[in-house]
Amino acid sequence: MLYNTDAIVIRTVRYGETHAILTLLTPEGRVSAMAKSALKPQSRLAAGARLCAQGTYFIYQGSGLGNIQQVEVTASRRRLHEDLESAAYAAYFCDLVFAAAPERPVGDPAMYRQFSALLDALAARPEDSALLARVFETKICYWLGVSPDWRFCIRCHTPLVKGYRYHMGEGGFVCSACATTSDSNLSYAVPSSTAKILYLFERTSIEKLGRLDISAATSRALTQTLYYQLTDFGGLYLKSRDVLNQLLDVFDRKDGESG
Repeated sequence: MLYNTDAIVIRTVRYGETHAILTLLTPEGRVSAMAKSALKPQSRLAAGARLCAQGTYFIYQGSGLGNIQQVEVTASRRRLHEDLESAAYAAYFCDLVFAAAPERPVGDPAMYRQFSALLDALAARPEDSALLARVFETKICYWLGVSPDWRFCIRCHTPLVKGYRYHMGEGGFVCSACATTSDSNLSYAVPSSTAKILYLFERTSIEKLGRLDISAATSRALTQTLYYQLTDFGGLYLKSRDVLNQLLDVFDRKDGESG
């Protein structure tokens, strides 16, 4: 059976000397297929076999792994390969969506649209890379089902105002009335805007998200909170995140800063 689908390359694995197995994110979910001879520079599949490439993929599906017959590339996103920091962020984003996306055909078209918009924004606004990372991490938490309702205390469910803390053992915010002295070693205070920003990130489409003025303290709180949520509750311990952090250390920058 031959079918075609819009897709974005989110993983590529060398197979032999010249072939590649591509993992594609489609509007219907994640699918893997062989791109024969795609690693040859002259291959007609070469441009469509690069990470973050987007286009229409024509796939022949037999009883096993599908074979990519043709690719019509609509976005190559060269900057995400030519700029080291952007490439590191792109690799991290691809690993995140790989973990969250179900296999075809039970995927979420909204996930595909959001990921496409994310990569476009990363290529167009590299100075916003850290902010885009926080936005996408928030959405990944939601898709994985490990997001609390960020607006409310996870114990008494009252709306959060100020003086609340993130509880690393329970995966959410605890209001000042519910926090006890025994929680001090398992929680930390966050700026009062943190919950509202996380809820905004979760609910707003990346295409509609304008520029935000976020303080350094709030940025650090977002980074730390989402890290715990993704690792301890989402189970995502990604090597690409470690590589990104090491690269930012070389640039003397933390993954909560841009510039």
